[in-house]
Amino acid sequence: MALGENLRAIRERRGLSQAELWRRSGVAQPSISEIETGLRGAQTRTLTKLADALGVPVAELFREETPPKVPPPPKAPLTDEPESDFDARFAATDVVSAEELQERVGAEFDALGGYIKALKAAGIEGDDLRRKQARRRLGEAKRRTRAATSRYADLALNADFGRDRTIHNTIAAYVGEAEAVAAEIEAENAETHPEAV
Repeated sequence: MALGENLRAIRERRGLSQAELWRRSGVAQPSISEIETGLRGAQTRTLTKLADALGVPVAELFREETPPKVPPPPKAPLTDEPESDFDARFAATDVVSAEELQERVGAEFDALGGYIKALKAAGIEGDDLRRKQARRRLGEAKRRTRAATSRYADLALNADFGRDRTIHNTIAAYVGEAEAVAAEIEAENAETHPEAV
């Protein structure tokens, strides 16, 4: 960013008009306008007055904006584990380990959601392969979190309240029905509102 753009951005972030900056700094408003639009440069003494009035170091007026860095994708071993391996782990859980599994997969879900936000902030478009892969992984983490949450709830209800809830041993058994209902709703929406698809 050029000096003028930085000056304007900092002034606006502080909620100041050019006239208010003039009153605070003693630098005439027409001069501030010309510096911001790039019509003129500024002497060190003028820059010092402006920086002091804005409460920033002079160097801040020259700082170059760098685009946000693209972070590496988060590690999500439970999300990336083959479904058959996850199902074996899932089926072996009791109340305590089901809750722990739910928390660990939920943490991976949160990390993947944060990664997608970081990609957006870095300007990575939705059709970029990194965003597509992250969305796929996020969907799988959500699916596994739902299944682990349901299994934990069923195990806890049976243990704590003597309920006779059916305990499923696969992700598909817990989320399959919910996914089928969602697919039906999506199909109905596509038929009744094809412009939305």
